[in-house]
Amino acid sequence: MTTSPQVEPAAPPHSAPTVPVRRTVIERATVREILMGAQDNLTTVLAVMLGVSIGSGRADLVALAGLSAAVAEAVSMGGVLYNSTRAEEALEAHLRTDGSDGSDGSVAPRTTLAPALSGFVTFMAAMLAGLIPLAPFVVLSLPAAVYVSIAASVTALFLLGSAIGRISGSTWWREGLRLLLVAGLAAIGSAAVGAALRVG
Repeated sequence: MTTSPQVEPAAPPHSAPTVPVRRTVIERATVREILMGAQDNLTTVLAVMLGVSIGSGRADLVALAGLSAAVAEAVSMGGVLYNSTRAEEALEAHLRTDGSDGSDGSVAPRTTLAPALSGFVTFMAAMLAGLIPLAPFVVLSLPAAVYVSIAASVTALFLLGSAIGRISGSTWWREGLRLLLVAGLAAIGSAAVGAALRVG
């Protein structure tokens, strides 16, 4: 008595491991908050520091102006992200309610952090980044502090851009240079103002 050969059940097609939606949403949202806070305050405080140091030649004024700019910008950016995230959520909810977005009214995964958390992450990123250009003025004389501050800020901006590039799948060194270009333009403009309005 012959038996027909047994057919092995077909193996399910291999699929690449998927990243949980929750983790993806949090990573994307956090990247937005950190990038906006850190890049903005690094650029702003570096520019203020250059303008005031060239215009006044006084380390105490540089520290005062830089710290004031760092705190004000961190609070401002945190508030901007808080309010903009709330506005985005309200708009999405409105579109889902009246069907203007063409959807069936189902709730899609969140693409941003909660408003309060979004503002807090941006504030912390901005505060920490804003201290980088200021730290050298605590321990160094004015001329040396300026050079060290520029070097530290440039390095931090490039590393930040490179990290964002790696996360987003872009060319890491190109994203690093992109952030440096923006900061460089701001620094040059502020230095020009300081030189033109030199006091003392």
